[in-house]
Amino acid sequence: MHTDILIVGAGPAGIFTALELLKKGCKKKITIVEKGKAVENRRCPKQKTQVCVNCKPSCHITTGFSGAGAFSDGKLSLSYEVGGDLPSLIGEAFAQELIDYTDSIYLEFGADTHIEGLEDTEAKKDIRKRAIQAGLKLVDCPIRHLGTEKAQRLYYDIEQYLLQNGVEMLFETECTTLLLDDENGVCLGAEVKNKTGTLSITADATIIATGRRGADWLEKLCARYNIAHSPGTVDIGVRVEVRSEIMEKVNDALYESKLIGYPKPFKNKVRTFCQNPGGFVSQENYDNNLAVVNGHSYKELKSDNTNLAILCSHNFSVPFNQPIEYAQKIGELTNMLANGHILVQRYGDILDGKRTWQKELMRSNLRPTLPDAVAGDITAAMPYRAMVNILAFIQAMDQVVPGFASYETLLYSPELKFYSNRIKMDEKLNTNVRGLYCLGDSSGWTRGLMMASVMGVLMGRLLAEKEK
Repeated sequence: MHTDILIVGAGPAGIFTALELLKKGCKKKITIVEKGKAVENRRCPKQKTQVCVNCKPSCHITTGFSGAGAFSDGKLSLSYEVGGDLPSLIGEAFAQELIDYTDSIYLEFGADTHIEGLEDTEAKKDIRKRAIQAGLKLVDCPIRHLGTEKAQRLYYDIEQYLLQNGVEMLFETECTTLLLDDENGVCLGAEVKNKTGTLSITADATIIATGRRGADWLEKLCARYNIAHSPGTVDIGVRVEVRSEIMEKVNDALYESKLIGYPKPFKNKVRTFCQNPGGFVSQENYDNNLAVVNGHSYKELKSDNTNLAILCSHNFSVPFNQPIEYAQKIGELTNMLANGHILVQRYGDILDGKRTWQKELMRSNLRPTLPDAVAGDITAAMPYRAMVNILAFIQAMDQVVPGFASYETLLYSPELKFYSNRIKMDEKLNTNVRGLYCLGDSSGWTRGLMMASVMGVLMGRLLAEKEK
């Protein structure tokens, strides 16, 4: 089978590549290969069972049209300062211009017109003052919140638009390897498999946009085919949950507080990420039965709690070059302690040097929103360096948000972000293999819905220009 443009992965980067190609009047044949299901067929059984059933062959939360981000929360960060390192590749001003343009497409397909965190209120000034006093930096970033359920509808409309305009989509189809002309350093397409068998798809341009879930797979391809890359950052941390009363001032003023610190003694970068007022802690399953924690929030359905991630960035130097595998081992060890589930522990119990028991959770003011999380001891699996950084950051957060470091505050583990494999490319997104492009979170250049979408828009423009 031949197609002009082959896109592997129907997450935001792949979707917006196809969208922009259509908007630029591209007449070439576009084929999207997606391991998961169409967005209308993605349903997590846990909503009914209250227990993760470890769906096979892949998790409905992390795979399928629109990728993992839309089913976790659906927040669009509208500042170039948030979302990865793409601005360092293409320029900050151009990155912001692309964000504004991409945001207009989301609005076109029904995104909420309201933007959180725009007003420079006295409350926001007070939060910034407290952050400075605590040694933290508050990053101003307006947020457009789609909401988990609203995002699903929006992406369904995008999916139908692509189909109606001739984009071919092969769902429940997994890319197994690339087709390369090693002698000339050219990518000729990819080999895929589904229920009907194996298929070779040749293409003039092959785009890998497999998201965080595909980061490990892409790293293996890089090693096999000498695709130029370098180990980057891997984020290891916890999902923190508190009563919304504790976060009320921050939720009202900012919706999402993006705070960054470099706590002593190690001075690693530690940051907050993906804050969900009235949200729910959730579980995602990756390959090899790895269960990781995440969080989401709906537009309508609200809990009594707010959750957010605290992530510690690890940058490794020679001779070690397997940061993804390192993070996976931490996740596997944590899963082992929780019998395949997510582990949860009270902050006060960590300070007291004891594990948390289920009966203690049931009599707390703060009730977990992840019903099958297992009470235990996350310090038995979390590396010392990461744990020390996280605890110091929580103490600093308590100066910004009094009560954040209360005894009953819940820490869920493992929260892992697999961005570490950074593909080397130029500002035109060319890799060292002609005809091969790598986009989105799996490329190591973006983090999150908006910046991955932006990278897709840029890819679409560049490919459309080549057609002229």
